[in-house]
Amino acid sequence: MKDQPNILFYNAKLIGASEPIEHGWCLIAGNRIHALGAGDAPQTIDQTTATCIDCRGGTLLPGFIDLHTHGAVGADFVFSNADDIKKISVFFASRGVTGFLASTYAASQSEITKAIETLHGVMGNESGAHILGIHLEGPWLNPLKAGAQSIANIRAATPEEALPYFDTGIIRLVALAPEIVENQWMISVCKNRNIAVAAGHTTATFAEMQVAVQLGVTQVTHCFNAMGYLHHREPGVVGAALSLQALCCELIADNIHVHPVVMDILVKVKTPNGVILVTDSISAAGMPDGVYSLEGQKVTLADGAARLTDGTLAGSTLTMDVALRNFLAATHLPLEDVWMCTSLNAAQAIHLDNRKGRIAPDYDADLVLLDSNLHVQLTVIEGQVIFDAR
Repeated sequence: MKDQPNILFYNAKLIGASEPIEHGWCLIAGNRIHALGAGDAPQTIDQTTATCIDCRGGTLLPGFIDLHTHGAVGADFVFSNADDIKKISVFFASRGVTGFLASTYAASQSEITKAIETLHGVMGNESGAHILGIHLEGPWLNPLKAGAQSIANIRAATPEEALPYFDTGIIRLVALAPEIVENQWMISVCKNRNIAVAAGHTTATFAEMQVAVQLGVTQVTHCFNAMGYLHHREPGVVGAALSLQALCCELIADNIHVHPVVMDILVKVKTPNGVILVTDSISAAGMPDGVYSLEGQKVTLADGAARLTDGTLAGSTLTMDVALRNFLAATHLPLEDVWMCTSLNAAQAIHLDNRKGRIAPDYDADLVLLDSNLHVQLTVIEGQVIFDAR
């Protein structure tokens, strides 16, 4: 965008470039990254740049991308209006998120249709983090692994329902139970439309997952949650996720959904390139302990965990910055080794890695600046400073 002033970040550690830069600079021109380098910026750049930002030795990363979030600050993406969605986007930006998929859940066809229409209207007019598309988590799930999803709204996929959703052009990820035979036609349809497909809320066997991967499934929804256990005689979805290279694993790193030791095992097996940190946040994210609602169900938030009355976990109140800190603590890996779990892997999953998820020339200027404690200091979205805590 030509009317945006150039911004020069200097005195920064850059992670997410082709190689980490311990002390360097990054120049934004309009909404794109123009150049970067080690040491001090050339004087010609320094003297002609409209805005110079001293990062004070902080770490500049590609902006966080959350592929799985249902909402925050008291609102969700199925029943919210445009103003509520914009407020959610502002909250996400304050946590370092520059882009996200607005995730629905198992609801009626009319409710999902209305949600898609509302979200489509907000796209391009966000006040904070940008909506990169929509993630349909259901309704094509297995009721035996419904979790907090409404069993009454879980159903098999039909072209009459699904194709109008896809025709909007903004669906980027679909989570489904691939063992449900009636759902399988949709996997190849999504693949042909460049829509990623995840196995989620599923009882699939290992053999059924092998078939699903052949059809086009590329990831698993919140790995270890809402799927069968790993068993030495039936590896199931978890065994497939761990052993099949084609599958990337979503991970809710809140230390509640998945034990830190299991996070460590996951990254050792899959490597950081096979893990996508997500929040699976609900409307209670960013809110105090109390009672909230999910699809009309009572959800109690206490000590960081959101649960239904029967104790079932109902999404999370996690934010991406906390997920990163938890993940680093669990895996004992340096940020240089796992940064891609918060951005690049997600961008690759939804086919946006040609312009998002890296600090590189001509990439979108989506950046987050972290201090030495990995707290968000600044969030830049397509060249505009959206959040500044300095």
